[in-house]
Amino acid sequence: MLNKSEKLFIFIGLLGLFPFSIGLLDLLINKNNLFFVVNLPKYYGSIILTFLGAIYWGSILNLPRENLVTEQIRFCIIIWSVAPSILAIIILTMKSNFSLLLLSIGFLLCQLVDEICYKFLLFPSWYLPLRRTLTLFVVLILIYSYFIMQTP
Repeated sequence: MLNKSEKLFIFIGLLGLFPFSIGLLDLLINKNNLFFVVNLPKYYGSIILTFLGAIYWGSILNLPRENLVTEQIRFCIIIWSVAPSILAIIILTMKSNFSLLLLSIGFLLCQLVDEICYKFLLFPSWYLPLRRTLTLFVVLILIYSYFIMQTP
């Protein structure tokens, strides 16, 4: 059974899909004259990608010293914690619609790292299923947005 704060994490996580969905609708309806000044799935996605790396920064800072995570794994996690933000900066500087595909690859990489690091870090039991669900929807929205932007 989940407590109130865990339910709140899940609820906010699911609410995080809302800007992606609104951005996709904007692309579908107003492709040539977007309501938002920017491609919302791309820009919001870049922010969230950065956030996903920051989760690892916080996790490794809060890992107890007596944890059995080796120094080599700690080092890799610290490096990984900033990699999504570097990728997000690259994505935001790209004018090509290919940036949406690169962003979706970034989300898939984050999911892969989540799957690998889940056993090393102290994530709650509900975290990985939530991330899988959110990643699926985000990647589908980004890929669909890419194809919308490709059509004349």
